[in-house]
Amino acid sequence: MLSSLSPALLGHYGSSGGLQLKPLSSLQPGRNPGCIVLGRVVFSLTPEERVPFTFGLVDADGSCYSVMVYNMVESWGVLIGDSVAVPEPQLKHHHIQHKGKTLVFHSIRVDSPVMLLVNGKPQGHSTQASATVAYRPQSE
Repeated sequence: MLSSLSPALLGHYGSSGGLQLKPLSSLQPGRNPGCIVLGRVVFSLTPEERVPFTFGLVDADGSCYSVMVYNMVESWGVLIGDSVAVPEPQLKHHHIQHKGKTLVFHSIRVDSPVMLLVNGKPQGHSTQASATVAYRPQSE
């Protein structure tokens, strides 16, 4: 599955896009300008609230990071085995202690699915949730 990860899956972000393909392990906390990561989906999680859509991304080096996608329409998602390219990834290190146990992992925040390439294809604007305004009159 990982051996089929190729630069062709970077689509318009490839050689002419000005972004350099980097392994997940080379990312620094915060935004990583000028680079792009590429991997395969190995799991997905859907919370009751549906946001964020979270999936595990494994790159060619075998590193696995969670990717959390926000502001997507309810029907959007990726499947196990899909390739996903994330331009200028925003990395966060998590270090959680609970009941004497420690959990350490890395996640990448994606503000909109429009930023991603899935199986080498850009995600259209129809994958992004539109903003809604709710109004509720208050009694005096």
